[in-house]
Amino acid sequence: MTTPRARKSLGKLPTHIPGLDPILSGGIPELSINIVTGPPGAGKTIFTQQILYSNASPDRKALYLVTLSEPSVKLLHYLQRFSFFDAEKVGSDVNYLDIGEVIREKGLEDATNVIVKHVQEHKPSIVAIDSFKAIHDMAKDPVEVRKFGYDLSVQLTTWGVTALLIGEYTPEEIESEPIFAIADGIIQLHNMHQGLHYQRYVNVLKLRGESYSTGLHPFDIDNTGLTVYPRIKTVEESGEIILSQRQRVSTGVDELDTMLEGGVPQGSATMVAGGAGTGKTLLGLHLITAGVKAGEPGVIVTFQENPQQLREIAYSFGWDLEEMEKQGLLVHLYSSPVELQPDIHAARVKEAVKKVGAKRVLLDSLKDIEIATPDKVRFKDYIYSLVNQFKLQGVTTLLTNEIPEMFGPFQLSEYGVSFVVDNVILLRYLELTGRMGRAISIMKVRGSQHSKEIRSFEITNQGIRIDQMVKAQTGVLTGIPVFRERNKDLLYLPTKARYVVEVLQEKGLSSANALSQLTGLGLEDLSQELETLREQGMVVVTQTDDQDLYKATL
Repeated sequence: MTTPRARKSLGKLPTHIPGLDPILSGGIPELSINIVTGPPGAGKTIFTQQILYSNASPDRKALYLVTLSEPSVKLLHYLQRFSFFDAEKVGSDVNYLDIGEVIREKGLEDATNVIVKHVQEHKPSIVAIDSFKAIHDMAKDPVEVRKFGYDLSVQLTTWGVTALLIGEYTPEEIESEPIFAIADGIIQLHNMHQGLHYQRYVNVLKLRGESYSTGLHPFDIDNTGLTVYPRIKTVEESGEIILSQRQRVSTGVDELDTMLEGGVPQGSATMVAGGAGTGKTLLGLHLITAGVKAGEPGVIVTFQENPQQLREIAYSFGWDLEEMEKQGLLVHLYSSPVELQPDIHAARVKEAVKKVGAKRVLLDSLKDIEIATPDKVRFKDYIYSLVNQFKLQGVTTLLTNEIPEMFGPFQLSEYGVSFVVDNVILLRYLELTGRMGRAISIMKVRGSQHSKEIRSFEITNQGIRIDQMVKAQTGVLTGIPVFRERNKDLLYLPTKARYVVEVLQEKGLSSANALSQLTGLGLEDLSQELETLREQGMVVVTQTDDQDLYKATL
């Protein structure tokens, strides 16, 4: 009589599915009973087959029992399309048996004996039953299901088997059916509708006695099988973020480096905000190409310009991005913003940084990511997770952000993402005496001094050239600067009187109440100043039906 194998110490069965084992803290516990569930088309069968073939060997055999699902011949036909499939393992390391007819004839009562019989014969380390729910559905009542599940669990564990039970259970069944209380692990696959497409997710609902990563983790299926992308976490990863005040990296624009007191701090994150065409991407290219020139590899992440378009743009300024890529100093990661999944994209960006050993990253732009991510919480998580990981790695990051307003008031960033950046550079259009100009200013450098000047700049065939300070008294940041020469007569006026005249020059015809609010002067004090200015001919008064209106004559 064949006896059960000696029980070994509990270890982990690695799935070898890229990205999944870290979620499971190393893999599926050995000798455990696990239910793999999800709707049709979610990827349950491929998921299971990938685990079987990646682990199957002469010393660790796998047994796949088919009940009332697709025939094994049909299954093997489709499995040949995947790279993990190994035809030489079929019939030796991986065995397929159809037990559906036996179970239909004998019913649930003898199902455990049939399964155990095959386990005794083939001595597998891994057993998969597809579909287990088909056996489950033959039960007369919940009590029979519980007894069947318990007996099967005991028998398989006794024989040193790690089991994968596949079934199309609904969320309601997961909560109520007794088999899920008996199971050691529950892995749920989803195929969710998002916008104009579907996205697959894996969710670990239970893994008895183990630490695992909760939540929905997106995954793709291609000819290699499944690839899982652990979801972005909002919590800050371990480690201390230190922005060096001594080490600065050049932006590639000399005058801007001067304004930044030597460049941006190494390992910091900089947001460059501005309207369309103000030069945000160009400034990012300055940073990346200056890094490559200094021997610091870079990664460019774009959503609008594909590699060929960006190469042509860069080449017009004298930068050969293609040559930089050939030298292994640059990676350009382009993704269409139409169907962006933030968790997957973040994983690909991190992989690109790791691949080239990048020290600088250009993310162009936040607005594209925001548009492509309907869930604004996930958008914020994406930015926060990515930027903070780069800070921990000492990678200098530049993020562009488009401000829709060309002139007038603007909002620097939406959904609270500006807090994660250390530095903010603002690019604005200016209306300058009948022509369009551009201005650059530094709004923030965390923990460091910086220039407070607002400088005009031009885009030449060598890139950005920063010129002199914009000589306007007000309105530069709104895009509509006010230029005026101070009248010499104002120099001899007392401070309060001069201030009243300047306000009238800017605001035009105003009432006493309006002037009081604008200047902060009380009505009695303001009336005395206005009367004195009127007597001096510097202010005129126009009487209307109900109030006096004042106007500066200078």
